[in-house]
Amino acid sequence: MSGSENTRWVAVSALGAAMFAIGFSFVGVACSSRDLGVSEAGRSANPSSLPAPAGSSSDIAQGVNAPTVAPVVTGPVSSAGSGAPSGKPIVSEATSDGLKLKRIVVTRKIENREPVAAADFSLGSAPVYAFVELENSAKSERNIRVLFQNEDTKASVGHVKLTVPATQTRFRTWGNTRMIRDAGYWVAVVSTADGVELGRAPFEVKG
Repeated sequence: MSGSENTRWVAVSALGAAMFAIGFSFVGVACSSRDLGVSEAGRSANPSSLPAPAGSSSDIAQGVNAPTVAPVVTGPVSSAGSGAPSGKPIVSEATSDGLKLKRIVVTRKIENREPVAAADFSLGSAPVYAFVELENSAKSERNIRVLFQNEDTKASVGHVKLTVPATQTRFRTWGNTRMIRDAGYWVAVVSTADGVELGRAPFEVKG
């Protein structure tokens, strides 16, 4: 192989390697921006990353449209009967082995790891989210379950399992469902893995 041919071969090889590296980086970006789907949970290692929720002790706004989010009522949790719900989330005063629900909001959209207040819910393909904020003072992670139940038929959908890391003073996460097919009064219920109810939030789905 002559000197000029050798130089040309080296240049072509370098160009090919550079193109491969660029293509690989694009693939990496595409993979990292994928939709995480039914349930999402995470720490706030990078506050600007989306859509992963965060576990953080920082004091930030409770919601994008906070004034229109129904207030949380603290008290004993009891199953609501049929008929119009109060519209106010109910959070249990008790903790379960260090696990405590601090906030629950039903919404159609999550932005910046916070719920966007929803004016109403209608039947359709768009998901319904149950956003929750919890505290876990235990030294081990805890699992919770989020489900959506029809107040009249008692049929339930979702049943999303989420993990709350250990020693978290403020951890945000959410579960969603696309399986609500009936109009009426519904409730999002949050409970521990062994069935201890931590809170609930009623909402109405219009046909």
